[in-house]
Amino acid sequence: MSAVIPDFKPGQSVYHPDLGEGVITAFSPGGYAAVFFKSVGLRQVPVETLRRQLTWEQRVISGLRQVSPKNLELLWLSLEAEQLPLMESAGTLTSAKVDLLPHQVVLVHRLATASPRRYLIADEVGLGKTVETALILRELASRGQMKRALMIVPAGLVNNWARELNETFNLDFEIFGSEGDVTDRKSNAFAKHNRLIASVDTLKRPARVKRLLEAPPWDLVVFDEAHHLSAYKNGRRVKKTENYKLSEAIRDHCRDLLLLSATPHQGDHFRFWMLVRLLDPTLFQNEQEMVESRHRLNAVVIRRTKADACKADGRPIFARRLVNTQAFHLNNDELKFYNALQDYLRDGYNLAETQGGKGRALGFVMTIFQKIAASSFAAVKKTLRRRLLMLTIHEAIHCDQNMDVDGRDNALSEARALIHDMFDVPFDPIGRAEAERILADYRLRVLRKIEESETFILNYDLQGTSDIAAGTAEEAAADFVSLALPEERRRIFSLLERFPGGIETKIIELLRALGEIWQANQSEKVVIFTTYLGSVDSIKGAIESTFPGQGVEVLKGGDHGSKTAAEKRFKRPDGPRVLICTAAGREGINLQFSRILFNHDLPWNPMDLEQRIGRIHRYGQKSTAQVYNFVAADTIEGKIYLMLEEKYKITYKAQN
Repeated sequence: MSAVIPDFKPGQSVYHPDLGEGVITAFSPGGYAAVFFKSVGLRQVPVETLRRQLTWEQRVISGLRQVSPKNLELLWLSLEAEQLPLMESAGTLTSAKVDLLPHQVVLVHRLATASPRRYLIADEVGLGKTVETALILRELASRGQMKRALMIVPAGLVNNWARELNETFNLDFEIFGSEGDVTDRKSNAFAKHNRLIASVDTLKRPARVKRLLEAPPWDLVVFDEAHHLSAYKNGRRVKKTENYKLSEAIRDHCRDLLLLSATPHQGDHFRFWMLVRLLDPTLFQNEQEMVESRHRLNAVVIRRTKADACKADGRPIFARRLVNTQAFHLNNDELKFYNALQDYLRDGYNLAETQGGKGRALGFVMTIFQKIAASSFAAVKKTLRRRLLMLTIHEAIHCDQNMDVDGRDNALSEARALIHDMFDVPFDPIGRAEAERILADYRLRVLRKIEESETFILNYDLQGTSDIAAGTAEEAAADFVSLALPEERRRIFSLLERFPGGIETKIIELLRALGEIWQANQSEKVVIFTTYLGSVDSIKGAIESTFPGQGVEVLKGGDHGSKTAAEKRFKRPDGPRVLICTAAGREGINLQFSRILFNHDLPWNPMDLEQRIGRIHRYGQKSTAQVYNFVAADTIEGKIYLMLEEKYKITYKAQN
């Protein structure tokens, strides 16, 4: 760049050390110029901070030197020095057990040569963000630009990241945590260890955040599945999750910051804007400006789709995907039960509205029941029965506190009968003793759960929260009993009496589809996603009864080891033909050896749906990925489907 030139003119290209390239649009009194910068748009800056921006041709000409042996030697040495970092890491990368793809190499080059390195890497599910991140770490380490690095990942993916970074790329990361390689019981581990992997749940505790900030700054911090760094707007109030507060605290304690998420926009412009603010708080004033000037997201967001990825010769890498939505109608008994359930939920919503802030919890319960109803009637029945039991025990406790002995004994008698029925406990002496034990456990649970459920409900976002917490929400809906409908126990009894018998129509449709698939190919592997455990049990039982030789594997949570074990059992050629996944299967597993996926229910967030599909539609899939959605016509599922389409449009508008 040249020295300061006092006679700038409107239309002239200039360079600012912090804001980058721009064009002068006008001058203001006091020595200021209005400049439109590529990265942030129009800004007022002092004229003395500007430099003349040379064109490419001018830069080439200014770099010309007279030919001489000394200058030729300097040129050769410069080229060798530039190539050294790439050459040093080339041996490791080419020997790694991964296929390096052009889009991954392009990303590594862009980030390795950027400054500052603060980006949201939002490549579509299946493009290989884990490999891309490992390549970036390897390249920065080889250049001597990464001494201290911290990987912050979901708890279930800690071991997966450690295996990829250490075994495949030889990066020598240590796991932080009580069951890992490093703890902070006796000293500040963040100061003593330079390459750590930790779960976001472990680090977000205030004491850990304090120790993080007391340690030396990090060269690079990486947040995996960054869409979990959430901040919501409720009226004029902004609610930041503990995950988001952690990212806010650490963003100023590191040189480079990378956020990884294939689904960063969760259908909410405000949440996406708050995520972008972690990288550059000055880029947009608000979410409206972000949507209107979304081209400026290119300064901090890198997003490639499967359509953008290709091999070195230009051929596409990824197979196509076909999505088919199958509508079906409930039978008469199911429709009667569904309508009765809707009356019950409607009364719950109406009562919640009259209770003000206190009614939010009851409204939550009704909404969770609505979501469960869209999954399966079996899941609804399971949750209704548990809620009935908790309400009955709560009634017994209430009567006991009011010295109503008869009321207490009647309620406990009803609770015992429910336990015998729910847990299939016999009425012999051993069975009665077991029922008493279960009753004692549930009485203690009611007393504990009242406060826990209220806390969970107050911190749960029905629209934005991923269905990864569906199991907890399912429990909270059953366990929250401090506010109930008038005569709710009688209402639930009446509902359960109307519960339709036989196999559900949705499962019949699923079984019919599986039969057609296995008639064509007996060894076809099939993945089924559903949200609630009640649905899992119902689907598994129906498949095993109808197709006894095919085998069913279930992936419903636990640590990464249990998820990987389920994946390996399903992958074996002689293994089970069906894998049923809850939300735990949306992240961290690779199922591209299967080409067929059924969505037994639809999540309320379109990005959760993308994560599901991404398990089979990813690198290594050799066939067209086939996705089938089941939607019950004339129910809330139809509305959910339309809502998903609308949210897809919102997300597409912001990200593209």
